Amino acid sequence: MQGRGGVIVAMTQEEIDALLSEPRVSVFGSVTPDGRPALSPVWHLWRDGAAFVLVDRDSRKWRNAQANPNVSLCVDTKEAPYRAAIIEGTAEELEGDYVGLLREAAVHYLGEQAGNRYAERSTATPETSVIVRIVPRRIISWAY
Repeated sequence: MQGRGGVIVAMTQEEIDALLSEPRVSVFGSVTPDGRPALSPVWHLWRDGAAFVLVDRDSRKWRNAQANPNVSLCVDTKEAPYRAAIIEGTAEELEGDYVGLLREAAVHYLGEQAGNRYAERSTATPETSVIVRIVPRRIISWAY
């Protein structure tokens, strides 16, 4: 990703995967029942070509995704060289080890010690929370 020279270019799949694997707070986009956009900052994990987001079962994010599973996730850098990847895809509930995924995400974003402490203190449970898998239909990317 060097030598872009101020020109905006699409990123390679390798560059997209690298960006989506970084611990960057991303923006989850959904659509409200009356058609308005709704955006929320979230942690995400990227694996096997899909994004995973942990949300409260009673959150607006999840209610919107249940009503309309067309969602987006924007991951970008806030410093030069600027990079961005926007996933447009479908949200689906994933059955799985919620507590384990929460710990993995917390360690990814906060580091080993703080992440484990966060996970241990979390009141989220598999009954009150959802693992949302975002299956990409399209990924728009750029670097400059």
